[in-house]
Amino acid sequence: MRNIMKAFFSVIVLLITTSLYAASDTLLRPSEAFKLTTETIDSQTVRATWTIEEGYYLYRDKIDFISETQDSSVANVFKPAGNPKKDPTFGEVDIYRGVVTFDISLQHNNSNSPQLIQLLSKSQGCADIGLCYPPQKQTVNVKLPPSFSNTATSETPLNNPISPVSLADELGISSITGTSEPDSITGIGGISSIGGNQANEPLPPDEAFRFDIIATDSNTLNARWNVTPGHYLYQHKIGFKVDGNKHNVTLGKPNLPEGKAYKDVYFGDVVTYDKDFEVTVPVSGYNETLEVITEYQGCSELTGICYPPQTKTELVDFSAFPPSTITKAQTGSDASNTTDATTTEKTATPTADTTTITESASQQSALSDALKNKGILAVIGLFFLGGLLLTFTPCVFPMIPILSGIITGQGEDLSRGKAFALSLAYVVPMALTYAAAGVIAGYTGANLQAALQNPWVLSMFALLFVILSLSMFGFYELQMPSAIQNKLNNISNTQRGGSLVGAGIMGVLSALIVGPCVTAPLIAALAYIADTKDVVLGGLSLFMLGMGMGAPLLVIGVSAGSVLPRAGAWMETVKHIFGVMMLGLAIWMLDRIVPPQITLLLSGILLVGSAIFLGATDSLNETSSGWKRLWKSSGLVSLLLGTILIIGAAAGSKSYFAPLSGLLATNSPNNSSDTLAEPTGLQFKKISSLSDLDSTLQLARNTNTPVMLDFYAYWCLPCREMEHTVFSDSDVVATLENTIVIQADVTDMNENDSALLKELEVFGPPHVIFYDRNGEERKDFRISGEMKLEPFKQHIQRFLSNV
Repeated sequence: MRNIMKAFFSVIVLLITTSLYAASDTLLRPSEAFKLTTETIDSQTVRATWTIEEGYYLYRDKIDFISETQDSSVANVFKPAGNPKKDPTFGEVDIYRGVVTFDISLQHNNSNSPQLIQLLSKSQGCADIGLCYPPQKQTVNVKLPPSFSNTATSETPLNNPISPVSLADELGISSITGTSEPDSITGIGGISSIGGNQANEPLPPDEAFRFDIIATDSNTLNARWNVTPGHYLYQHKIGFKVDGNKHNVTLGKPNLPEGKAYKDVYFGDVVTYDKDFEVTVPVSGYNETLEVITEYQGCSELTGICYPPQTKTELVDFSAFPPSTITKAQTGSDASNTTDATTTEKTATPTADTTTITESASQQSALSDALKNKGILAVIGLFFLGGLLLTFTPCVFPMIPILSGIITGQGEDLSRGKAFALSLAYVVPMALTYAAAGVIAGYTGANLQAALQNPWVLSMFALLFVILSLSMFGFYELQMPSAIQNKLNNISNTQRGGSLVGAGIMGVLSALIVGPCVTAPLIAALAYIADTKDVVLGGLSLFMLGMGMGAPLLVIGVSAGSVLPRAGAWMETVKHIFGVMMLGLAIWMLDRIVPPQITLLLSGILLVGSAIFLGATDSLNETSSGWKRLWKSSGLVSLLLGTILIIGAAAGSKSYFAPLSGLLATNSPNNSSDTLAEPTGLQFKKISSLSDLDSTLQLARNTNTPVMLDFYAYWCLPCREMEHTVFSDSDVVATLENTIVIQADVTDMNENDSALLKELEVFGPPHVIFYDRNGEERKDFRISGEMKLEPFKQHIQRFLSNV
């Protein structure tokens, strides 16, 4: 017995070892989940926009705005209709998701409106996972236009001695007043009382702020300003951008020098520059000449005026720097961080000329941030919660009959305590295996679970399930010669009879082989380990993820120990039921490596056999009990379904959902297609290597077309679920009509597959990557793990609206 057991698991370990070479949702902060921006419509109307991250929502009736400025008040807030929701706390409510806009009507007690108004916003929202934030308050400063008409533009001549106040009035811009002595300039915080200082002539903005921008190497821009004494520039008004339709280049976050802190009457606490300074900007990509758009705004202390925002478009020459020296922009950022500084800074101080585009932050990015920024207890709690949320997914669900079968095999000696011990012996090694496999994957890039989706490994594991199922039916005693029978019974009893070591071994193998999963928490931890090499915190987070997944199994195990009968016919019936479930798991394992017609046929045979076991062919009489009639009815249904699956498999069908479609296609008058068996959907172009991907991206650049890349494997159940429910949807097909859709099938995990996964930093399928019209990846739109239909529709619509 022991020798056979050792030999069997030696084969498993050998297959695991030889397969390795081929592999060679924290919560957001409220300010991140719900982002508020404002813009001025006129002196009596402000438009507020909430951008709500995916997986979060705001309560409609909890949103309000109050003026904190004297002599001004909020007359009305025009709220759009929300979506109805039955909330466990507030009952029937309306909520907002995505982007929602409010128009706020202001009322001023004086004839002239103030130039600056402070609005206090109130809101409250929740995350879909079930956590609600406390009520939030946020104060925003909104600059209002003057109530008189503006007649001048920024081209108004500035070379004539004009009263600074009248000049500001003509330009429709601000006049700065202060409390200092007229002759003293004490820096920005002590601006002179300039109203009567008419001797100073305001300089043109190009003389007040002399600007130029050059390339210092192939991936760096250097912008320089010479600031005339008595003038200053706002740090948060400095921004850089390029036209993505003209250049295959993106800009990183500007490296701004330290400035001087100043409390501005219009913008609040700001940073300014009143001396010469330089800003470096990282560049990703290459063009010999690059058209760079620079924005900035400043004021004059001498005359009291603030200049209109300046926009400079300069051609920067990179021809002196060959493209071979290009490296990635040193921000480590992706496309979501390559917008200009104006976009990122103006959010805190929204004005009429502010445009804020908020991209969707992926769940795994937020979890990675939590690993870097949160305390260890918060990380443990978040990943344990993430594991709980995976309970009824392919990651965990197949393990339920395995553990139940082990516990059931204990028979009449089963107690609640022993059931818990067996469950714990199964769950803890399972969680440790997730942690170990994750650390290996994050540290080396080798996906252990994906590597083990090997036909030999899966076949041996399916055989193990068959052996266990037959032992539960008692077939060994009836069918096998005594010598083999004793050994097989001992092997089987090692697992089904309650051995803690056996339960632990099954937990390890189940984690590696039964439920290969790619989820947001898993990817977050792997990315953290790969980035920081901190295997302690990364491994601990993965262990807690596994324990969260295993917590329901512990509950099920203890429950089984309490409710299962101790002996008699009922106990035998329960064993037979789990025997059928084990056979079903064996077929499910084979489904990853054999043609779908084979698993369809095997499923049909299993249903027919179960039907006979349930009494479908037995006769009834007037003395038959109600239970017997119920079992016979269930058996007849099973017999009918099994027969349909067998006929469908014989006709060439591949779908459990439409098993007779192959037969219908054969008998169709046109008889021109067998596609009825599969839903029509996205027509993916298949790629198998990095060169295929490069060719596709070059085509995208030439045709100005975005690209979606899907990673798929036949053994990946969530991949097949998305193929059936998401990629076949007519709305998805229509939305992506003008998008190049490609698919990398990594079922075999060969050398090309591994190279593609490693280059793109993908740990396994399902995984979807999006590229813009320049062939640049938009990492802020990556999808790791399964995504349901409606969120996917919203996701691709947001992507297409931002490329």
